[in-house]
Amino acid sequence: MKRTFLKVILGIFAILIFGLFIRPQKVIYEAKISGFVMDENGKPLKNAAVSRIEKKRWKNKEFGYHESSDYKSQKVQTDENGKFQLDQKSRVDWFHTPLDLPFVWCYASFEVSKAGYETHKTKFSDFKSFRKENCYACENIEFKPQILLKKNSR
Repeated sequence: MKRTFLKVILGIFAILIFGLFIRPQKVIYEAKISGFVMDENGKPLKNAAVSRIEKKRWKNKEFGYHESSDYKSQKVQTDENGKFQLDQKSRVDWFHTPLDLPFVWCYASFEVSKAGYETHKTKFSDFKSFRKENCYACENIEFKPQILLKKNSR
């Protein structure tokens, strides 16, 4: 009797612990980025390419470790006024840790390039914001950068 009761308690405890890690309801948001690209004289740059930078992760099947690399998503071009917009994105995140507390830091990584100019790539903490509400990263957060592209010196 005690043994059965202990198994039931351990089973319930295991289900609760499992529930901390696997929940299909968490949505991760990538922030909206709407900005302005200009040259060294402050004039708007038309047709500059702007790309959101995200991480792609996978497991190396041969050696068993995890790898990642950056990739460009959401590519747009600036309009005649040098303005661009990368819309907010979302995805469902199935794996969680107990450290997923109801607060997050929201970061925005992107790259701006145009022929004849040096490419501008944001650093990790150039655009960041603290978000606290239902553990949804970057929901309704918008970054409004002004990017200066320098002429290529070559």
